[in-house]
Amino acid sequence: MNILAIDTTGKHLTVALKHNEKWNAVFNKDCNLNHSIILNEQIDKLMKQSNLCFADLDAYACNVGVGSFTGIRVGIATIKGFCLARPQKLISVNTFEILAYNEGKRIAVLVPDNRGYYCQNFIDGKPASQAAHFTEKPVCEREIIFDNETDYTQKFISLIDEKVTNGDFCDELEPLYIRKSQAEEGR
Repeated sequence: MNILAIDTTGKHLTVALKHNEKWNAVFNKDCNLNHSIILNEQIDKLMKQSNLCFADLDAYACNVGVGSFTGIRVGIATIKGFCLARPQKLISVNTFEILAYNEGKRIAVLVPDNRGYYCQNFIDGKPASQAAHFTEKPVCEREIIFDNETDYTQKFISLIDEKVTNGDFCDELEPLYIRKSQAEEGR
């Protein structure tokens, strides 16, 4: 299965392409939230390296959040645009799932933002609670804290492979927003 996967939720940019059961990925930690400027050139570069065109793709995968509101929208809109031209299977992943992937029995995943922390608890890699936003860091027995400098590409593509194996496709990519945007809160 040929899969194009993107993650535009943080300051980084991840673009990955699976072809002939092998992943080729680019992690750009210097993206600095300029996803809309460099995303399509990174996709084009990987597609050309693999000698693929969009007609050769079988599925698209996208990180739908949590993270930058604009980044989430850029990623989802890009995939939706590709689907308008050539509909394919969709794989939705989120930041919590990526960080919790292969981390054992019980874990809390924390994603800091400029007003606190997003948090979701997992048991055996499955969500054990709804994601929530806290203004103070919650007390957790075992935790993983998201770091914008860390390359989570291997977890991202391994989670996608697992979802494909399990037939975990979706009909539409829905953004994972836990709290209102600053603009909405300011109204």
